[in-house]
Amino acid sequence: MLKKELFLTAAIFILMLSLNGCRFDYEESIMAENLSEEVPDTILKNFSQIMVKDSVPTFYIEAEESLSFGKRKETVFSNVHFQEFDSEGKVITDGHADNAKMFNETESVELWGGLNFYSDRERASLEGEYLFWDNELSTLSGKPDDRISIVEEDGSEIAGKGFFADSKTKTIKFSSQVSGSWKDE
Repeated sequence: MLKKELFLTAAIFILMLSLNGCRFDYEESIMAENLSEEVPDTILKNFSQIMVKDSVPTFYIEAEESLSFGKRKETVFSNVHFQEFDSEGKVITDGHADNAKMFNETESVELWGGLNFYSDRERASLEGEYLFWDNELSTLSGKPDDRISIVEEDGSEIAGKGFFADSKTKTIKFSSQVSGSWKDE
């Protein structure tokens, strides 16, 4: 009988020790989940990609670094150069930005830092610090307090804050501090 009680006491003691050592730490689990949104799934150095449609390039992008965030469905690029091509494969837009973020589900793009684009179709260049391309609406917009300048090859030059362009209607608007001269043909 004494052996049974001793064995039972030892078993209860071991069970209590093991239960004290086994506990769920939900806080660590939550932190790991949040961290997974901040840590990229893929890091690519000297990234480049060409999109092709009907055997003709449509878009080219190269970046010093590409970070893919699967949970956030975003890709972040640094030191970005890109080109858009027409249906014959001729470059129609050439641009650079210090940084870009592509929203993978909508293909909208946020660009910031040292923006410089040239449109062969429009014969104009655009410079600024921030732009957002809304792919669904085909609009390009700046922040209300950021200055965007546009210079055409014919000498027209205009700059202002609160830039907005609609590629469907071919309209450009500024909300404040507009300056420059525009030649209307």
